[in-house]
Amino acid sequence: MKKIKINQVIEYLSSTLVFSYFFIHNIFLVLIGITLSLYLININMINNLKKSINKNIIIKNDSKDLNKNDKEINSNTINIKSSKEDKKLTLVEEIEEFGFIPSIDNKNNTNAA
Repeated sequence: MKKIKINQVIEYLSSTLVFSYFFIHNIFLVLIGITLSLYLININMINNLKKSINKNIIIKNDSKDLNKNDKEINSNTINIKSSKEDKKLTLVEEIEEFGFIPSIDNKNNTNAA
C-alpha cells in the first residue's frame, strides 16, 4: 500500500468541507475548508518564515550572551548635532516639539491648543 501523507488528507478534507455546504448548509465548515486550503497553498512560505524568525532569535540571543561575558564593550559613536538648531522651525515642527500651537507673541507663552 502506498503511504498516505498528511498533506493529501488535508487537501481532500478541505475540498470536502467546502463542498459540504451543498448538503449540510453550514458556512462554518466552508470557512474551515478555505482556511485549510490557504494554509496548504502557503505552507512553504510559512515554514520559511518560521525558520527566519528562529534564526533571528538565535542570533540575538547569542549576541546578548557575548555582551554579558564581555566586561568592557567599546563603541565608537559619533555625536551629530542637529542642523535644526541653527534654522527657524516650521509650525509643524514646533507643534511636534512643544505639543501645542505657540502664540505669535513671545511674551504670551500660554497653551493655545
